[in-house]
Amino acid sequence: MTQFHDKVDVSSTRRELILAAGLLALVALLCFHELTRHPTHILVGAHRSGENDLTTYFLRALEWPRIAWQRDGQFPGWNPHLSLGAPTIGNPQALLSYPPNWLCWWFGVAPAASWLLVAHHWWAGLGSYLFARQLGLRRASAMLAGVAGVATPYAIAHTAEGHYAQTCMMAWLPWTLWAFERFLSTRGERWLPVAVCLAMSFFGGHVQETYYLALLLSGTVVVTTAAALMSRNHLHNTDTQRDDRLVNNPLQPLFRWFLVGVATVGLVAIDLFPTFINSRLTIRAGGLPLSISGDGLKLRQLSQLWNPDVFDGEMSKATGGFWETLLYFGLVSTVLAMIAVLRSGHRRGTRRLALLLIVTVFFAFGSLSPFFRACYAWLPGIASFRSPGRVLYISSILVTALSAIGWDSMWPSVWDAVTSRRRLRLIVTALILGAVGWELGSYATRVLATTPVIMRRNSAVSEFLRDHSGNERVIAQIGVYSDNEAVSDGLQKPQGYEPFPMSRHALAITALTPSGSKADLAGFQTFRLQDLRKPIADLLGIRYAVTHAQQPEHAGWKRVATGKIPSEINAAGSATPELPFAIFENETVLPRAFVIGNVTASGEAHTKEIVTRLRELNPRNSVLLPRDVWDNVSRATFASATIKQYSPNEVVVHAVADGHGYLVLTDLFHPGWSAVVDDQPTNILPANVSFRAVPLTTGEHRVTFRFSPPGWRLGAIVSAVSWLGAISLTLLHRRSLARHGLLGQREEFDVTDVGSRSAPAIDGLSGETAELVKVV
Repeated sequence: MTQFHDKVDVSSTRRELILAAGLLALVALLCFHELTRHPTHILVGAHRSGENDLTTYFLRALEWPRIAWQRDGQFPGWNPHLSLGAPTIGNPQALLSYPPNWLCWWFGVAPAASWLLVAHHWWAGLGSYLFARQLGLRRASAMLAGVAGVATPYAIAHTAEGHYAQTCMMAWLPWTLWAFERFLSTRGERWLPVAVCLAMSFFGGHVQETYYLALLLSGTVVVTTAAALMSRNHLHNTDTQRDDRLVNNPLQPLFRWFLVGVATVGLVAIDLFPTFINSRLTIRAGGLPLSISGDGLKLRQLSQLWNPDVFDGEMSKATGGFWETLLYFGLVSTVLAMIAVLRSGHRRGTRRLALLLIVTVFFAFGSLSPFFRACYAWLPGIASFRSPGRVLYISSILVTALSAIGWDSMWPSVWDAVTSRRRLRLIVTALILGAVGWELGSYATRVLATTPVIMRRNSAVSEFLRDHSGNERVIAQIGVYSDNEAVSDGLQKPQGYEPFPMSRHALAITALTPSGSKADLAGFQTFRLQDLRKPIADLLGIRYAVTHAQQPEHAGWKRVATGKIPSEINAAGSATPELPFAIFENETVLPRAFVIGNVTASGEAHTKEIVTRLRELNPRNSVLLPRDVWDNVSRATFASATIKQYSPNEVVVHAVADGHGYLVLTDLFHPGWSAVVDDQPTNILPANVSFRAVPLTTGEHRVTFRFSPPGWRLGAIVSAVSWLGAISLTLLHRRSLARHGLLGQREEFDVTDVGSRSAPAIDGLSGETAELVKVV
């Protein structure tokens, strides 16, 4: 059997960390060499001429706080420009609470966002390096994990697709696993770093993978505790001096894992509380059907393990769904991971990591996997997410660690070589690192590209709309007038690419859409004027429609401008196409705020019935409300109201009513909005399903709407207290170590210990209990 060192120093000196960080930074610069050559460009994918989620959504999301501050002098809790209005605070992909993103507010979004993507890949590589060191691997083997962590293909593919939030989240996965390994090795004494790493992963902006990892680690702790309980009596009767704490306190790790959960919730409360409240208002509130939530890997994708380009025709037209099911970890890394399982099962942590890898891959197959179907049925939250293949982020980190273990197990004679063979050690190490780097770097080169930071601004469409639109909305296919342009121009669109779509917005767009057609919430699809339900378009305040030039005029829509504009963004070196456009004016659009007296009660109608009632409604004659608060009074006639002030967090309206009625503001209804009528607080009612209405008496009124994100204030207080507590605990712990002369003490782990220090007496066990502990 292969021989190993009994003990391996897993502590990292400052010099070692600086050297590893520097080498991995060099790897990152080489991996993203196109951006290194063109540092002012935007990092995009090579498959869709520069169009991806970064250019379509995340650049706008990162820039929106700065725009709102410059334009309105306030930090935006709400974004009124898209989707009839949407919360900014409480949208995890608004990226507000993640400190690295704050750099974009001061230094500009592009190309800062691209370099932040590179930095997160580097951070993932450094975390992978330290994770491997914590597993007891030598520095050269850990560097192999670091290189693979920088350029793991699944993460590279998502970066190419512009999944900025997922890249931020991904960077903290190896750090969480590193902290968890320390948690296991101390029976939970080092629980706080796990909570901090999970919190940072959560703040990264994509909750799904963080939730998956938390479930996996929780399962590991539960199984570990169960194994300890099963072995308790046996250890009492044998060698109890080997670890009295394990015998007397087998539930201690479970209790400390509970502390991890409480601390994590506290640290992220500033985002978690408003996000949870908003999640109850989205189209996913009731969970997704299995056909969507379980849309994962297919069996044919197993061939991607050795050939990521096997579906090359699909990659040329790839969408996010293609990348989310990419089953490729690098051929060299995959082979080394297999070697780790075959040769090093007795090494510390190998079986546990292999088991976690198997679990994640089975889960990634979605509805094809009985395991996923069981999780979908029994675990809370699983049905709220789509694309279970995203768990492959975790799989990728596990493969990098296992590949490093495999390499570490192959050359013990080289690692233990005498001085005369050190040159061979350097050569072999360089070759294997070069092979992994070349393979993964080649893949990155094929799927990544850059484009100049020339986003379309001040086009003929923008100039016309800024001059004529006012507070009315513009409906447009994203290609001819994008969400980025609407936010920059200060205009509003009824549609918008929002990853956190509100249910009431979806109902309004469904009512606008022809029966039997799928509602286009984002605005990616080309629409025809004759397909829009005109009364609903009037109600939504759509004054202008921007379409392709070949669109014919239709009743109620007047062509007012035509021309050509360049495409919004193009990959470097490609020709810039000219897009013909036409602008049509809605001649019967309703004002954005109006007074109305007659009410049609919606009661407790179901979704389909509400949409039907809305389609049948004449918005000039009646307003659809859950209830009518006025009884036996004279009713106001329809009249326009004047918007005096309009900012993200506050809207002031002047209204005159000639009877009792309601002021309707055609912005999205949300519980975070409150209203004051003539300095008196009043309730806001959902009007026409999606909008806001306040009761008015006869006369002249000043109505002020203010937004305060529900749950945010409480969450901010809880998070502030939690972070202060975490910092205080860390300082107290370091002071205690210093007092006992333990600060900076180096750690040595037995690389043949299959578990953690929580189970050093494993060779004293027998039967199934020993096997269970070995796996864990």
